[in-house]
Amino acid sequence: MHYTDDSDETARLAANQRAFTRFAWLFGCVLALSLSVPDLFFAATISSFTALAAGIIATIALFAREHLLAPHLSRWDIAAALYAVSLFSGLFVDLEAISLHLTMQETLGR
Repeated sequence: MHYTDDSDETARLAANQRAFTRFAWLFGCVLALSLSVPDLFFAATISSFTALAAGIIATIALFAREHLLAPHLSRWDIAAALYAVSLFSGLFVDLEAISLHLTMQETLGR
């Protein structure tokens, strides 16, 4: 007779669901904070905040001693996804426009 143990599969699916929920909450908070800045700085802000969040999550994964190659999604995977979002959104940062805006603010502030 062959018995199957579905508890491992159920635990893996629950861990994946927690990871997706954690990613959604983090990305939602980053998006909400990024929407509070002027449109010109949106890409730079979301890039910076997601990189910061990735670093924090990776540090937590390190201290929690999570396995890097776990069979389920872990904090390492969340950190990697957040860092990928950071790199992708960094492609849309217009450095010349930001520099011009900051120069104009500096001259108007004098």
